[in-house]
Amino acid sequence: MKKIKILSILAVISIVFYSCEKIDPPYKQEGGSGNGGEAVKKVLLEDYTGHDCVNCPTAAVVAEDLKELYGDQLVVMAVHAGFFARPTPSLPEDFRTVAGEAWDQYFGISAAGNPNGLVDRVETAPGDYILSYGQWGAAIAVELETAAEAEITIENSFAQNKLTSNIKSEFLTALTGTYNLTFCITQDSIIGPQKNNDANVGDIPLIENYVFMHVLRYTNEIWGENLTDNVEVGKEYESTFSVDFEADWVPENCHVVAFISNQETKMILQVEEAKVSE
Repeated sequence: MKKIKILSILAVISIVFYSCEKIDPPYKQEGGSGNGGEAVKKVLLEDYTGHDCVNCPTAAVVAEDLKELYGDQLVVMAVHAGFFARPTPSLPEDFRTVAGEAWDQYFGISAAGNPNGLVDRVETAPGDYILSYGQWGAAIAVELETAAEAEITIENSFAQNKLTSNIKSEFLTALTGTYNLTFCITQDSIIGPQKNNDANVGDIPLIENYVFMHVLRYTNEIWGENLTDNVEVGKEYESTFSVDFEADWVPENCHVVAFISNQETKMILQVEEAKVSE
């Protein structure tokens, strides 16, 4: 995939927010994410996409540019779901997942059209979470200005084609409600055909050897597993997941993505990402 730089007004706004960012309390005495002991807010961008969506490669470029801008503070997950993700004779790959389809239905993404996405599953209006790719940068900048309310640490081990992930979660502020932990596996550098109508990104109407990044491959449960309905600040909640890898999952190209969300509102408090295998 030929990558281009997109510098829109929204991206400029994002840069301004980023350059002025200040990490406020709460702080931790020991950091579990290599952040020098400070609790760092991280943001999840869900890019709802499909290989039959002609505008989706352009949105993917925007996601990559934002990832380059924000680095480890932004986690990108490409969710292939809905009409444009269905396999066809000319597009035989099937990147859909049970969770991805359920999320797509719940948030009404493909019903509104692709490409669209979510930023920390924050409501933009009552019952509406959807953001066009032109809105992603500004929404991410706003979320990064909020203080971290939780921290996640991921430790992965991979042997005999089996991943074992130990995930530790800690709440940093007093919260009410029920909170879930969702465990995901994503994969980079998958080669396959992709529809396209942007000559700046690649061939039209089809990129034969498109490079799919951040592809959602697996989740533990659609809405995660219950973490707690009685938040205790400073308590360490520990979860372990074991997953046998499918034949076409390349461990060196895969990441574990874990996030804490409010069960009722679906809003994501914190997200973390770690490579499966070096």
